[in-house]
Amino acid sequence: MISITSQDVRIPLGAGIEVPAYRATPAAAPILASVLVLSEIWSVNPNIRSICDRLAHNGIAALAPDLYRGGKAPQESDPAEVVTRSFLDYDDAQGIRDARAFMRWLRTNSPAGARIFVWGFCMGGRFAHYLGACGEPLAGVVNFYGRLVFDRQPNKPFIPMDLAGLVEVPYLGLFGEFDPIVPERDVEELRSRFAARRHPHLLKVFKGAEHAFFNQTRASYHAAAAAEAWDITLQFFRSGSLD
Repeated sequence: MISITSQDVRIPLGAGIEVPAYRATPAAAPILASVLVLSEIWSVNPNIRSICDRLAHNGIAALAPDLYRGGKAPQESDPAEVVTRSFLDYDDAQGIRDARAFMRWLRTNSPAGARIFVWGFCMGGRFAHYLGACGEPLAGVVNFYGRLVFDRQPNKPFIPMDLAGLVEVPYLGLFGEFDPIVPERDVEELRSRFAARRHPHLLKVFKGAEHAFFNQTRASYHAAAAAEAWDITLQFFRSGSLD
């Protein structure tokens, strides 16, 4: 296994704002790619840090910024209404601007020629999708069960599906069969939109899996789906190809 270095860093956004982030990099091996890891609604918790470390152990640099800019994120122990309120209150336009800044920082701080990807989970999957549509140039997008359709809200003036036609980079989307917030019909709609313009994509729905099937800390963890999802994603990062 490749040795790694990890550290907490701060990413400047201008106007005196600095966002905390976790960074993990291979200690000695050539860096195969750099990945912006965008977290679930719980922010940069031990699960997200472990994913960054796992990438680094496989020769891939990872950066996980705090989408809340250091502010309070909901906790998994919070009541459902608190989590829902956090979703509704989050300013997606600001989140996209921040994610674009994080991507620029990652590119500047990556080896010349390294392929740059974004990998998001749930909330972060939504912003990975947005970056593919209106972000900096990327080698590819990975969306793990990020929401594709929801009711338009004041802080959410557009819907991820609305921007599917603007995605210009290879797109990997992995979802669970029994996910109540990303129903299979939404995945099929995204597939149809990509296929209509022959956009390179791989969308897979894992049978028997729920939302957050990749998160080892949750009851919804699905070991078989998570293992296959990891292999597919790692191959994408290493090769830059969905074939």
